[in-house]
Amino acid sequence: MELKLENGRYVPGPGGLCRVSGPEETAQRVMMKLAAPRGAFPPLPEYGSALRELLRAARPSEDSAVARQAVADALSDEPEVAVTAVEAIREGETLRVDVHFTAAGQAFQTAVRL
Repeated sequence: MELKLENGRYVPGPGGLCRVSGPEETAQRVMMKLAAPRGAFPPLPEYGSALRELLRAARPSEDSAVARQAVADALSDEPEVAVTAVEAIREGETLRVDVHFTAAGQAFQTAVRL
């Protein structure tokens, strides 16, 4: 059981902070892993995703394919997660990567902005 995060902040609840468990806990772990740059957390150098590095090097026509590979690599140690779709969308100077996935049969979606 983990503390619940929304928009990078812990969520208050009755008697303290809210917690998540089950599929929601897995989904929160996936979202945090995709948002963190790989290697940014020294105690766990393999934690995070390489989305930033890979997408800087990709041609716009290859964004989604490169993003799919980066997401697959980042989540390779999450056997209960099945990625169902990855799409990279350029929005001016930023790139949004939409990731759809399931955890324990429950569908989730997250967006990572780069």
